[in-house]
Amino acid sequence: MFKPEMISFHQCTNCGALEAGCIDTCASCLHSDMGKIQVPGLGKLVSWTTIRKPPLRFKEEGAYHVGVVDLDNGFRITGRFLPEQGDELGDRVVAVRTHLAEQTTPTFRVQKNV
Repeated sequence: MFKPEMISFHQCTNCGALEAGCIDTCASCLHSDMGKIQVPGLGKLVSWTTIRKPPLRFKEEGAYHVGVVDLDNGFRITGRFLPEQGDELGDRVVAVRTHLAEQTTPTFRVQKNV
């Protein structure tokens, strides 16, 4: 087992609400002071699909996979998914480092030997 990549979130300094997107104002209390926190990229695979007709900026990559993950901190996020034979919904997943040209979302794979 290896150390998961960390995933960045924004946290309101007023009410403590967490936001996954890059925002300037808290959606809960409208406070404008947001701090950054990082959480381990560990969770459970909820769903995944294959994008066969990618947007133009990913056209060179061809088809790719996207997964929905319930992180251990309670957040549900979407990111790239690297499936392998035998992976199932509900499996534990871990965020991994990838070398995509434009990394804008976390990349997950099933955590083996858990």
